Amino acid sequence: MGNVYREFKGLANVLPPERIGFSYLSSALNVDIDDSGLIRRRPGYKKVYEGAVHSLWSDGRVCLFCQGGQLMELLAPETTGGPYAGRCLRQGLTSGQRMAYLSLNDTVYYSDGVVTGAIDTRVHTTRTWGMTPPPAPQLSPAEGNLRTGRYAIALTYVRRGGAYSPSGGQESGTSVLSSIDTAAGGITATATASDDPDVVGINLYMTTVNGETLYLAMRLPNQSAAVSLKDEPAPMLTAVTEGLKPPPAGHLMTYYRGRIYTAAYDVLYYSEPFAFELYNMAANWIPFSGMITLLAAAEDGIFVGTQDKLFMLRGATPDKFTLHSISDCGAVIATQATGETRHSDNGTNSLRRTLLWESRRGKCSVSLEGGSEINYAAEGIYSYESGLTGAGIVQRRGGMNLYISVMKGVINGGPRVNSYMETVYAGGAPTLPPISISAS
Repeated sequence: MGNVYREFKGLANVLPPERIGFSYLSSALNVDIDDSGLIRRRPGYKKVYEGAVHSLWSDGRVCLFCQGGQLMELLAPETTGGPYAGRCLRQGLTSGQRMAYLSLNDTVYYSDGVVTGAIDTRVHTTRTWGMTPPPAPQLSPAEGNLRTGRYAIALTYVRRGGAYSPSGGQESGTSVLSSIDTAAGGITATATASDDPDVVGINLYMTTVNGETLYLAMRLPNQSAAVSLKDEPAPMLTAVTEGLKPPPAGHLMTYYRGRIYTAAYDVLYYSEPFAFELYNMAANWIPFSGMITLLAAAEDGIFVGTQDKLFMLRGATPDKFTLHSISDCGAVIATQATGETRHSDNGTNSLRRTLLWESRRGKCSVSLEGGSEINYAAEGIYSYESGLTGAGIVQRRGGMNLYISVMKGVINGGPRVNSYMETVYAGGAPTLPPISISAS
């Protein structure tokens, strides 16, 4: 009669076969191992949608993916057992460009490093994320009651909804300022309509004579027109979006304490506070030494990873941030996921929100509820090649929270921690003895 083993800890390959012991496996295929060491058959899968897709994502309310240069929404079957369907939300995307998503309130923001957009999850329609400011107004002298001197004028677009504009609605950044010296007593200004179907109006801002502060002088419909300005504006409602722009196209995003943070290659940009569609591109950015491959908000800061480093921006707001180098593990882009993992403190077990990702040192995790101590799950146990890119999800299955990842594009030269077998036997490591598992 063979030996009976009641629990297993997982796979191991960094020790020679005679030192593995009976708690680890040399191979395991299509099985899950739970916290008690019990081995279970891994459930199967079935195809629910036909096509070459990528960038699959869901927040539980909407499921999105990309296919053939289109942003698609996955629609559940209308009847039990029926087929899934896809609905196109946007066309003209760069084929194969990975899409990043961020769900916030009733909006999903998306960006693939080339384009940006937003989806209203209440009505499942897409729109622009932020608005391009209007062209600078063309000015000419006219008759009126203005005092002799210099005046500056700027325009903004207003979109329905939101609360960024003194006139109600969501407001774009200001156009480039146009200035004019006049002694004629009035100014004629031209406004150019927006082709954004959600834009409903144009705000015209103007300084007082020889002034610098822009005040709301006129509210216009979204139409190209020339308007006459005969009086100075009342010094009441100022332009709050002066110099601001729509968000940059990035490849990673996260939300932290009232701002959206967008990674665009090696720069981390951040929005205005609670104005997620307005960015100060001239000042609100933080550079890093390599492409940002991980971005996740924690309770007390933001984790930022590159290919070979992991940092943490500690602090509540950008002006209070301090940069801390946490590890040399780095991160494989697009493998990060968040889920709950079990922690033990002074004999008390609890579940904590946790960030998980693939790195040069294997699978890593860190609590998002305070602290920065990293758990290297595979280090010293199982060695495998790190990749250039990948994907990762957290799935709850059979009472377990599982982090599942895949990678491709092996990095040459080695962010791999060589296994014991490779080190000792160089190019000719012997085959590990198989272990047969039978379930009853």
